[in-house]
Amino acid sequence: MKVSDILETTEETRFSLEVYPPKTSDAIGSPRIQQHLSAIFDTLEHLRRHNPAFVSVTYNPEGKTRTTSIPLAAIIKQRFKVESVAHLTCIATPRAELAKTLNVLDYLEIDNILALRGDRPPNFVPQPDGLEYASELVRELMRHNRDFCIGVAGYPEGHLECVTETGERDLDADLKNFKKKVDQGASFSISQLFLDNQVYFDFVRRARKAGVDIPIIPGIMPIMNLRTLDIIKGLCGASVPKNLEQKIENHRNDPKEIMAIGIEQAIHQCKRLMDRVPCIHFYTMDRWEPTGSIIEALR
Repeated sequence: MKVSDILETTEETRFSLEVYPPKTSDAIGSPRIQQHLSAIFDTLEHLRRHNPAFVSVTYNPEGKTRTTSIPLAAIIKQRFKVESVAHLTCIATPRAELAKTLNVLDYLEIDNILALRGDRPPNFVPQPDGLEYASELVRELMRHNRDFCIGVAGYPEGHLECVTETGERDLDADLKNFKKKVDQGASFSISQLFLDNQVYFDFVRRARKAGVDIPIIPGIMPIMNLRTLDIIKGLCGASVPKNLEQKIENHRNDPKEIMAIGIEQAIHQCKRLMDRVPCIHFYTMDRWEPTGSIIEALR
C-alpha cells in the first residue's frame, strides 16, 4: 500500500519508524551483523503494536548497506506486515544500475521509495550516465513501469551544503530544490530531524506558500547520549535550544539522565505536533525503548 494512501485515510496522527540496516563492511555471518539484525527485529517486534504507518530502511550511498537494505525492507513488509519504504540514493549511480535496483523493488512488491541524493563520495566526478540530484532520481522513478509512491527529504533548517556566498544556509535556494523534487512527482516528504518545533512549522508554512501541497512528515530523534547530540549538531546541522544543551551539559557524566532529558524533549515536541500532522516519523537508531517511551507518553 502506498504511503500517500495511508496518510489520506488517517484520521488521527500516526507514527512511523526508521531503521538502519547492518553494513556489509562487517564480514557476512559475523556476530556484529547478527546482533544488529537482532536489534532491528527486536525494535520492530516491540513497536509494531503501536500500529506504525510504515517503516523506512536507510541506504548507504557508498554501498555498505547495498546488499542488506532492500532485503530488510522486504522482510519488514512480509514478516512484520508493515508497509516499508526503501531509501534509495542516486549520487554516482548509472541509470542502468538504478533500473536493475527498481526491478528488484518491483519484484519484491515494495511500493514506496524515499528518493535521496546521498552523500558525495570524496573527489566526486559526475558520470555521463549518472544522476547527481534527488530531483533527477524522482524523475527517473516516475518513468519506471511500476507506479511507485515516492517520498523525498525536507530540510527545515536548510541542507548543510546549500549555502550562500558568505557560508550561511540559503533557505530560499533550498526551498526551490525541495519544490523541484515535488514538481517531479514526489507524493510525501519526511523532514530532517529538528529540536525546535517552530523551525518545522516555519518550513511547512514557507513550503505551502511556494505551492507545495504534499504531506511533510516531521522527523523526531530523541537525544540518547552525547554522541547523538554531536550527530544532531554536526552531521544533521540541527540547532539545539540553549536551555536543552545546558541541561544536558549539567548532566554530561550521567548517561541515564541525558537519555531521560532527550526523551522528555521529544515528548514535549510530539505533544505539540499531535493533531497538527498526519504522522510523526521516529529515527529509532535501532533501539525500541526511547521511541516506545515517547509513544506511550503520548497515548
